[in-house]
Amino acid sequence: MKKITKLMSVIIFLSAVAVFNNGCKKSFDQPPGPVDLNIVPNSTIDALKSYHTVAGNYDLINEDIIISGIVTANDKSGNLYKQLFIQDETGAIQLLVDGFSLNNSFPVGRRVYVKCKGLTLSDANSNMVLGIKATVDGISSMEGISTATLDKYLLGGSLNNPVEPLTVTPADLGTNMSNRYINALVKLEGYEFVPADTSKTYSDTSAFKSTQNRLISTGCGSNATTIVRNSAYSKFAGVKLPKGNGSITAIYTVFKSSPTSATTTKQLVIRDTSDVQFKSARCGALPADTKVLLDENFETQTANTTAPYSSISITGWNNLAELGTRKFDARIFSNNKYAYLSAFGSNAPAITTWLVTKGISMDASTNETLSFDTKQDFYLSSYTPTPGTPVPSTLKVLVSTNYTGTGNPWEAGVTWTDLSSSATFSPGSTTSAFPSAFTSSGSIDLSSYTGTIYIAFRYEGADPTGTTNDKTSAWEIDNVKVLGK
Repeated sequence: MKKITKLMSVIIFLSAVAVFNNGCKKSFDQPPGPVDLNIVPNSTIDALKSYHTVAGNYDLINEDIIISGIVTANDKSGNLYKQLFIQDETGAIQLLVDGFSLNNSFPVGRRVYVKCKGLTLSDANSNMVLGIKATVDGISSMEGISTATLDKYLLGGSLNNPVEPLTVTPADLGTNMSNRYINALVKLEGYEFVPADTSKTYSDTSAFKSTQNRLISTGCGSNATTIVRNSAYSKFAGVKLPKGNGSITAIYTVFKSSPTSATTTKQLVIRDTSDVQFKSARCGALPADTKVLLDENFETQTANTTAPYSSISITGWNNLAELGTRKFDARIFSNNKYAYLSAFGSNAPAITTWLVTKGISMDASTNETLSFDTKQDFYLSSYTPTPGTPVPSTLKVLVSTNYTGTGNPWEAGVTWTDLSSSATFSPGSTTSAFPSAFTSSGSIDLSSYTGTIYIAFRYEGADPTGTTNDKTSAWEIDNVKVLGK
């Protein structure tokens, strides 16, 4: 009996020890994560950037400047290479680091401290960067901080700090080196990839591994596009671009081929595909019960960026010159094609040209409407050195119920009803040769028409030699639609 009692006592004791050890083990097996360091930054990112004011200079930091910021982007997806982007409440900057898998040590949301003394501040292609000045083949350049010396300059603090993009408009994204949003994580609303890019993948999937630019816009006839730049080495290079509309979050960067170049290109660099939330209907998407009776955006036309230009040629359509010899040409700008006509340079006392659609049946639908986009270019006779005089030509939109689709639309007996007063046309611009965007005509009611109708766009201009009676402004036409229910 004593032996049993002793045995039970030993078992109870060992069990108690085990419970005690397990309880203690929890605290020792779960050490606290990284915490913010006992370092007090003495400068903001914006203040640091003010040390660099001359494009192309390499400004060595000789003072004991310390900045702190949160990592907003790294090399996790492969779309960025040997770069970290950090930002604080005042601005953002790009850090060049000559290392790989930076995400392991510096994930998005980690606070970092940068001891800037000994580093160089410069603008790589107009983008503010902090790194090491080097000389390669006698040419100065910015290089990454080596991994061997990284601890001297870059220290990691706490993890999982909030990372929220700054919601901006296109007007906020300037190209001056001091712009608040360069290198920052920003968010743009209401964008979509341009139609020409929606069938593509994010980047090059061939053996050539060429970085690709994809274009986004606000859609609905807007010619203003922004580049989304994607590395062929990114993990999402082969993913198809989304076709919808929505928000895009990205690091805003700029590119300049040289410090003296007059052109600065705006670029967005996404961290991964989750930054592109194009899940809503594209701008101008149609309700499910809509019947599309006509939809012409001229994207199938052969369009050159310089002369010679090709005339609009669409099956069933007519492109005919009544006075003069000018016809509507197919033109392209920012990957968007459209019909174009101007009397300029024709030396003709009158130019009248018709662009007539194919026949449109109105018998199997109701509540039909017509819409189209226009842009009136070169509204003034000159823009430099001082604005010239207005030289507007006329564009009219007409409808006929007795045109047959063959022969000249101006022949006797063919009746056309002028719908121009029901449409909104581009007013042109008095400050630039080209308006910044197309003008929507609005919905023009066609519900009273039956049978087969034809829609015509009639250009009326003039460029008489030796007179001041010029009517030479150019007209662009795009996105011609007749819809019903």
